[in-house]
Amino acid sequence: MRWTGVLAVLASAAGFATVAIFIKYAYEAGASTFTILTVRFSLAALLLAAAAAWRKMTLRLPGKRLRHLLVLGAFGYGLMAILFAASLRHVSASIGALLLYAYPALVTLIAAALGDEKMQRQKALSLLICFIGLGFVLGISFQQLSGLGIALGLASALVYAAYIVFSNRLLKEIPALVAATYVCGAAALLCALGGLLSDSLAFELPLSGWLALAGIAFFGTVVGVLGFLLGMNRVGPANASIISMIEPVITVLLSALLLGDRLSLPQLSGGSLILLGIVLLQLGTARAKKAA
Repeated sequence: MRWTGVLAVLASAAGFATVAIFIKYAYEAGASTFTILTVRFSLAALLLAAAAAWRKMTLRLPGKRLRHLLVLGAFGYGLMAILFAASLRHVSASIGALLLYAYPALVTLIAAALGDEKMQRQKALSLLICFIGLGFVLGISFQQLSGLGIALGLASALVYAAYIVFSNRLLKEIPALVAATYVCGAAALLCALGGLLSDSLAFELPLSGWLALAGIAFFGTVVGVLGFLLGMNRVGPANASIISMIEPVITVLLSALLLGDRLSLPQLSGGSLILLGIVLLQLGTARAKKAA
């Protein structure tokens, strides 16, 4: 059961890793940020709802749980996506990604503070190793420091961490597929509202743009969100967040394969460190369960 959760989170990371690639293609096709996010979450919500209907799962929920999911989707996942996109206007992509990936540490701290999970030395060590590896993978450059960009990036990490911890609590009562449908739907509404207020929604895109948006919706959202929720339900929010740090490694590999980017020795070394951190996390958890 536990290893199926690990595999689900790894599949989620692979899905999320495609987002940067597809967004690059969408920008080249002339899409705006709010257009990308609105279409991404709208298509994802429709696909998830269709999957729920195919599995004959009801989307009806009690009012209280429905409100919680809508708040999580709009002011958790949707707001995180907007803050992260905004941060990239002020800092480099590598620094923005590093700031966002402060969220595994925040998830671990919040979950421990709320009593959802115990703070373990093995978990802290794994997190530190993964974070160091992440720095090597992203090739951090501090030449474009911006106070606003750093604040937006850290805010996106904090919002995402809170979303993960509280969605983990809801998942104990709501199927992951149903939860993901409402999360994406609420995120779509928030992004559409942002696009309308900024007058930046534009849907007259070439075929290449719509193919990129479809890729973001399916791989970067349906696979990413659903895989993470399913995996988190089995391994816990802190472990799922640490395992997800493999995502930048996959992004770098995809960039090399699809965009012709070259892999450097530091990137390969960083990827190895992240894999080491994930393996140590799983071995430590297995030993703890065996001792218990």
